[in-house]
Amino acid sequence: MNRTMKSAIAATSTLASLAVLAAPAAGAPQPAGAQPGDDAMTCEQIAAELMPYMHQVQPTAQEIVATQQRQFEHGLEKGKQRQAEHQVIAGMATAAQFDPTGASKRAYAAAEMAQMAKERREDAAEAASPQAQQAKAQYQQMAAQAQALQGDGRLQRLMQLGQQKGCDRKR
Repeated sequence: MNRTMKSAIAATSTLASLAVLAAPAAGAPQPAGAQPGDDAMTCEQIAAELMPYMHQVQPTAQEIVATQQRQFEHGLEKGKQRQAEHQVIAGMATAAQFDPTGASKRAYAAAEMAQMAKERREDAAEAASPQAQQAKAQYQQMAAQAQALQGDGRLQRLMQLGQQKGCDRKR
């Protein structure tokens, strides 16, 4: 018997011993949410049994995605507007370099400070906007749903099985 074959047999024997030790004893209570035949489930079967749970959170998840998309688009528009405003101020900075009196530098500094204050006010108003409040409520709803599902023993068992079987890596 060659060395590679001996190593393979030893490894197989060790794995078998570990499997016996890890297997629940006959009549021992099964983990919460476990059902007979769980260990034989395929990734497809696990996914099929997870679908009702996914359907529970899907509407909230879709609402969050739609709200995030609106916020993203609003942010892009706001960014374009601010970029134009910053270009005007940058022009003032360039002009200030050539003004020996310093008046342009003071005007530039005042414009820069005013722009920063305006942006802080806009950001604060955005954070308090109905859209931001809606997003916050949606996230809270999703968190509450996730917390409720966390207590579901069957869901946890299915997630555990999927992870053990490497279902998240099979695509």
